[in-house]
Amino acid sequence: CIITATMAETNPLIRTLGLQQIMQRDAVAPPETMDLEVRPESVLSSHVRKAWADAKLARAKIDLKLLECLRARRGVYSPAALAQLQAANGGMNVVWADITEAKCRGASAWIREIVLPTGEQPWGLTATPLPDLPHAMKVAVVKKAMAQAQQTMVEAAQAGGDVMAQDEFLQLVRELGDKLRAEAEKDYRKQAGVRAKRMEQVIADRMAQGGYAEAMDAFIEDFVTYPAAILKGPVYTRKRELQWGDGWTPKITNNPRPTWSCVSPFDAYPAPGARCPQRGDFIERVRFRRNELHDLKGLPNYRDDQIDAALRDYSAGRMEGWLFTESERQRLTQESLFMWLSPAGVIDALNYWGSVPGWKLMSWGVAEDLEETRDYECNVLLCGTYILYAALNPNPLGARPYRKACYDEIPGAFWGRSIPDLAATSQQMCNATLSSLADNLSVASGPQVWVHTDRFADGEQSMEMFPWKIWQLKSDPTQGTNPGIGFFQPDDRSTTLLGVYDRFKNEADDTTGIPRYTYGNEQVGGAGNTLGGLSILMNNAAKGLRRAISNIDMNAIGPTVNDAFVNEMVYNPDESIKGDCVVMPRGAAAILVRESAQQRMIQFLGMTANPVDAQIIGAKYRAALLRETAATLQLPIDDVVPSDEEITAQMEQQAQAAQGQAQAAQQAQMLDIEGKKALEEAKAQADMQREEHKQNLALIADVVKQSVAQAVAENKPAKDGSRKPINFRYDAEGRIVGAE
Repeated sequence: CIITATMAETNPLIRTLGLQQIMQRDAVAPPETMDLEVRPESVLSSHVRKAWADAKLARAKIDLKLLECLRARRGVYSPAALAQLQAANGGMNVVWADITEAKCRGASAWIREIVLPTGEQPWGLTATPLPDLPHAMKVAVVKKAMAQAQQTMVEAAQAGGDVMAQDEFLQLVRELGDKLRAEAEKDYRKQAGVRAKRMEQVIADRMAQGGYAEAMDAFIEDFVTYPAAILKGPVYTRKRELQWGDGWTPKITNNPRPTWSCVSPFDAYPAPGARCPQRGDFIERVRFRRNELHDLKGLPNYRDDQIDAALRDYSAGRMEGWLFTESERQRLTQESLFMWLSPAGVIDALNYWGSVPGWKLMSWGVAEDLEETRDYECNVLLCGTYILYAALNPNPLGARPYRKACYDEIPGAFWGRSIPDLAATSQQMCNATLSSLADNLSVASGPQVWVHTDRFADGEQSMEMFPWKIWQLKSDPTQGTNPGIGFFQPDDRSTTLLGVYDRFKNEADDTTGIPRYTYGNEQVGGAGNTLGGLSILMNNAAKGLRRAISNIDMNAIGPTVNDAFVNEMVYNPDESIKGDCVVMPRGAAAILVRESAQQRMIQFLGMTANPVDAQIIGAKYRAALLRETAATLQLPIDDVVPSDEEITAQMEQQAQAAQGQAQAAQQAQMLDIEGKKALEEAKAQADMQREEHKQNLALIADVVKQSVAQAVAENKPAKDGSRKPINFRYDAEGRIVGAE
């Protein structure tokens, strides 16, 4: 175009060219153009983006609700509400009462104490009441029953009985089989209990190393703040760890392991009409750091070339779509005024879980034997135009690693009601009351002044008021009694307004189920002034919270522990931990029965501490009761109660010692009996000897008498009257043995 001199003079920013300069410019060849590389979008990525668009559109109202809940937790008004209040109130006091924050903080602390208890876990694994016997054990039972039935039939035939009929034989086999099966089930039930304990320890270790406690902590905060809280896991991700090798040399490992995390409700996009993450399509908006995205390389079913391309093209970061809630969310969570885009180096991606036709999966190269017209449950990770991951759902039942729970469930709906929702009416009334109270206190804090401005003295234009101020006024031109200035005191309505505030603050206790005395407020009154009355009030308040804890147990803790159990059953090579088990969440049950259960358990121990019950229970089962009591009291079980093996060894030692004592007593008794018998025999022999000796003496005495008599007869006195002398013979003991 030709620019005239007039235009150049009027606009100095326009450069003027002469005809020769224009011809030289046109003679230069234009630079070669470069065609931009346009990568066609695959049908699989189109499927994901269609689901993303539908879910994002259906969640528009929920986004506003999530922001309202977050503002209530932070204690701030929305810009629109703040502008409306300032316009209606003349820009005076706008106050926010921290009722919602106090309720959420109290509920969060109470739930943490139950869901994340110190020294124990709010779940457990137990063997099923009727565990399914393995096929090999069933076959062994049948064979053993047949063998015993044949042995019985052979013994009956050898005893001279008739041959057993076929029906009788089959009936005998059934009876023996039932008996053997009952014995096998009893033994297998014990083994299943041991395996369940081992599996429970393995899962607890996985969860401790996989960040379950941190994820559950964030889950509880979302649970009391938003209409829904979402727990993700277990999913396999790489985690850098420091290990020590030979000579204590440090080694850094980056191996995949099961992990848990909490998904923000702002990043969860369920399908329209879905009531849980397991129904319909479910999309999680994932934000990767570059190192996190790079760590996905090498994992099964991840495409390294796609990951490298995404890292090259999105080196400065990437935001997936424009979300109108993102700036307000970041302002409230990160305390930043303006963050319109994602932080530098953060790459957005869409983690899709849902059903995809087989032909779309085969077009991407999913190496499975698929039917073209059948829908398959799969997982796709989409980052821009790159599909980083695409595979069928590895869970045998097609379960997704997302679990949702709400503080107040709405049947059939994905989003429930949170504490900010339940306390919304009380929060609004308390806000309005405190704002009015602040206005009334500011107005009634001092006197109000009225003045005739036309009677100001010359140069007196100040409307300020301060102590010892001198008001300069002109005299009344009408010579009346009007002083031209006056003072009055506005009414103080603070008592009435505080009564209204307390009324709606108490109303929030009932609507949320979180009374003030549960988080340390001393203004209880009534029955709460006594220890027993306060305990009753606390138990009644716990009944209201029990429903919320039950939602966490049934919808979050139980399913995610069961997913971890399925992973161990499928992928863990250790066969000693596998068995027929069920997950038992214990959070809701522990609310009301923890202290009372401890008292009842201690009472039961005292009642059974007697010799009669000790013989019935036995040392082994008594030790089991002591272990449960020690676990309830959070005592070191291994240090307080010995193990079953140690108790068995002690019982064997005691039995051996008792047997030794019995043998020693028996030997002593035998020796005593033998001694008495020998003593009696010796006594009898001595009596016999004495009797024989007595008889000998009597015989000797008779002989002596006869000899003496004969000697006397022979030695009669002679006629002359003389006598012969008699000589007696004596033995060594001085006894007479003869005479002459």
